[in-house]
Amino acid sequence: MNNTPGNREWHSIREYGSQTGIWLLLRAYAFGGRWLLIPCLLPVMLFFFLLRRDARYASLDYLRQVHRTDPSFPKPGLHHSFYHFWTFGLALLDKFSVWMGKITRSDVTVHKTEIVDELIAKKTGGVILISHLGNFEICHALSQGRAGMRLTILHHSHHTEKFNKMLERYSGAAHVELVQVTELDMSNAIAFSEKISRGEFIAIATDRVPISNAGAIVPLSFLGREAQFPSGPFVLAMALQAPILTLHCIKQSGRYNIYFDYLSRGESVSRRHRQQRLHELMQDYITRLENFCLQAPWQWFNFYPFWASTDQRDPSS
Repeated sequence: MNNTPGNREWHSIREYGSQTGIWLLLRAYAFGGRWLLIPCLLPVMLFFFLLRRDARYASLDYLRQVHRTDPSFPKPGLHHSFYHFWTFGLALLDKFSVWMGKITRSDVTVHKTEIVDELIAKKTGGVILISHLGNFEICHALSQGRAGMRLTILHHSHHTEKFNKMLERYSGAAHVELVQVTELDMSNAIAFSEKISRGEFIAIATDRVPISNAGAIVPLSFLGREAQFPSGPFVLAMALQAPILTLHCIKQSGRYNIYFDYLSRGESVSRRHRQQRLHELMQDYITRLENFCLQAPWQWFNFYPFWASTDQRDPSS
């Protein structure tokens, strides 16, 4: 396989940094707060920007797609890509703030919170579809104060294991469970169905292709260009016959806004119409994701090759 940036799979890119380094950042933040950590963040993000050629490629590729979709967005150059990295670094600081109790529910605007409140009251549970847009951890930590809210987050921990270990140590969030999965298939469904039946919620990322099942992807237009999306999260959500929610958490005018909405009420679908319904759900979700990306274009933190492309040259070289 070609080793150019556009052909490297997201799961093959190793995690940088050390648990000790993350611990030192957390300690510095606990001691001096955000303003002590910001000067430390600049060389760290510069290091990643210079070293991670594949991430730099993906950033520029994404920013160019935004520009093509919305010409009012600046035509991206390297300085725009670094700003994209820097925004990601600031989002990491916000994660620290939440886990250390410096960002509370009063600092966040939640839209359509009645959807979740109703499901909790009915002990219905549900599947929450998330992405690498914005800052999902804001919701993750803020849910600690919500009675009856138990959340299982499905993730591939190869890249986030060190960071998650440190956050778990600081949060002590017994109501949140991180579950490592490499593939979503029907073998997972029984365990997740039991959680749903207890009124729990399962959060699944929708914008990372499966690691070993190349057939579990659907090519759909995203920001005006064909991209591959995993069908697994949607297939699993349909199989569980639970309410399917979308969740987007983006920062607007210096304040986080959490947007909940229904994608499906959890209705059963006949075998005959299952494939059609799957495509409808995926297209509906991607349309919503695209809309939020255009609202907060700098907050797409999926620094991996996302679109198929015939031009695999690194645009920064």
